[in-house]
Amino acid sequence: MQRFQPKYPILLLSLFITVLSYGQRTLGGAEGGRPQLGDNDRPDQQQQSGASIKPDVRAWHLKDGYTFADTTVVDTISTGFQIFNPIYNKSIANAYLGNMNTAYQSMIFEDRENKYGFLFFNSFLAYMPDIDDLYFYNTKTPYINLTYNFGGPKRRSEENISALFTQNVNKNLNVGASYSLSSSLGQYSSQKAEVDNAKFFSSYDGEKYSFQGAFLYSKLKSLENGGIDRNATGNDFNNLEPEEVIMRFTTAEKILTKRKLFFNQSLDIGNITFTDKDSVETVLPVGTAFHTFEFEQNQMEYNISNLPSYYASSTTAPFYPIINSDTLQTRDSVRVNSLRNTFQIKFNEEANSLLKFGLRAFITNEASFYRFPKRPTEFDEGDDFLTPHYVNTDTTLVTTALGGQIFKNLGENFWWNAGVKIYFQGYRAGDSEITGAMSSSFRVLKDTAGFFANGGIYLTTPELFETKYYSNHLEWDNNFGQKRTIQFKGGIRIPTKQLEISAGGSLMNNYIYWNYDGTPSQTNGVIQVFNANVKKLFKLGNFRINNDAALQYSSSETVIPLPLFAYYNSTYYQNTLFKVLHFQIGFDFRYFTKYYAPFYMPATGQFTVQNDEKVGDYPWVDVFLNFQLKRARIYVKYDHVNQGYPDQPYYTTYNYPGNPRALKFGVSWNFYD
Repeated sequence: MQRFQPKYPILLLSLFITVLSYGQRTLGGAEGGRPQLGDNDRPDQQQQSGASIKPDVRAWHLKDGYTFADTTVVDTISTGFQIFNPIYNKSIANAYLGNMNTAYQSMIFEDRENKYGFLFFNSFLAYMPDIDDLYFYNTKTPYINLTYNFGGPKRRSEENISALFTQNVNKNLNVGASYSLSSSLGQYSSQKAEVDNAKFFSSYDGEKYSFQGAFLYSKLKSLENGGIDRNATGNDFNNLEPEEVIMRFTTAEKILTKRKLFFNQSLDIGNITFTDKDSVETVLPVGTAFHTFEFEQNQMEYNISNLPSYYASSTTAPFYPIINSDTLQTRDSVRVNSLRNTFQIKFNEEANSLLKFGLRAFITNEASFYRFPKRPTEFDEGDDFLTPHYVNTDTTLVTTALGGQIFKNLGENFWWNAGVKIYFQGYRAGDSEITGAMSSSFRVLKDTAGFFANGGIYLTTPELFETKYYSNHLEWDNNFGQKRTIQFKGGIRIPTKQLEISAGGSLMNNYIYWNYDGTPSQTNGVIQVFNANVKKLFKLGNFRINNDAALQYSSSETVIPLPLFAYYNSTYYQNTLFKVLHFQIGFDFRYFTKYYAPFYMPATGQFTVQNDEKVGDYPWVDVFLNFQLKRARIYVKYDHVNQGYPDQPYYTTYNYPGNPRALKFGVSWNFYD
């Protein structure tokens, strides 16, 4: 079977590096309400000509409607480096198809992500980054990161290669690009999944004006094997080679494509002199005006070649009992093009000397064009040949919303924000969002502790694909009511003890879920989901024991089935050899109690409810060894080392087994010049 080859974006990235790799200068200063770094996080603004430049890289991403830059350090830490599958960066427990780059759903309800507008992406969000996941950079010297991961055996290999380049062209302007190709052939038949991600980004930080721009491209191709054919394989596959396990489909394929153009610009308004507690004066703008432009194209294709062969060879009821238009093959395709413009104005806290809080107001308009598969109608009568007529059901939806937020981000002990968003025109007229959050920090004897809380009230019109859809195997036309949701969470953090305890819940009326037949349904009453979480890191000399546990309750297990308990533990010993080689050796442990894990519907990429079989009560253990030598990080791990202990089927969700044990390794190298 063919292994993946790096594609043309790597060549573009190499050319990009060659063109831009010339003299590097330091960043200039910029202040105010626009997205920016704090003064303490910025590199020096002056550097003598000819002097050596110390490598310095700052990374940040946009928050609060792209009006605030949240700074972070570049990831150079070995801890957790061995966890390469991106779904485990989203949640400690996931129902998924057993192979990387395939559909997944978090078992922890509060961790589930559902982005409005194109529900076919919701099971793949970890592999297809959006602007919220994009980092911009400030550098003193060119910064390059190269990463490679490999997992065996060779005939069923899992490989990933990624490259990142960024540098400042001058003291205000940064440019960068990244590309990654992740390919996993899968341990079982017809399981190959491959993801391409390319990003081009730039940011400018001037005295009054700034911008952040990006172009994102993602393409995911995945064979959809439909899970194990139980009649042909049986339930006991532990003693079989992966290739001997018989799957439902061999030629079904899903293709997801995403293109996004993003541009966010801001202009400072007025000036105010702010004096901090150390009597240092700083000139800040009274406010900042923002404009954000976003164009996005999303597409889903689902294809099956030679449909008659599946129906002829089926040993049980057909996977798709309905064929709506084409009995020979399936060629479903749906696309959405969206254009969004947002105008905002933000007033700084320092400018509000009376009430001591900041203010943000905005208005946003979005137009979305939906392209559906054409639907055949009645055949013409009187023709020599029966000729079907097709109905074009393409739709354009426009929505306008306005809102605001008040916030307090300054201070040492207490921070809060509250916001509202009201949709007043178009498809979502009548929807609203009311949100709030707070956090605090205070001394308790020799420790530092803090309470936090957040929540929201949401009234949401079902998205268009939840109300109507047509394809070769599935169709629906629903008249769903507005969804009503209340979410809340609160807890305490003690950073000095590396402890966090939290609890929360969701109250949902008119909740939409995916039923046994793969179509959406809506509940009539209120469903309640409650959860409690504990995170704690223990330090015993050079040993580290990291624990993350979740306890959950669902008032309707037939609609929202959840494992009662899920747990992740990483235990390792760390030390340094020869004063330069840092290492960690240990194991990762994952476990969740039995529950009716969801069934996966390949035609839509959705996880549906089922009540035939419970999945869980099986431990997953990986052993690993991490190394860090200066700018290089290396890991070697043995996944699922406990395969066969206990001797029972190891499903990751209904009808989909997890991968058997496999040896994997990876390396990541940073270059600063």
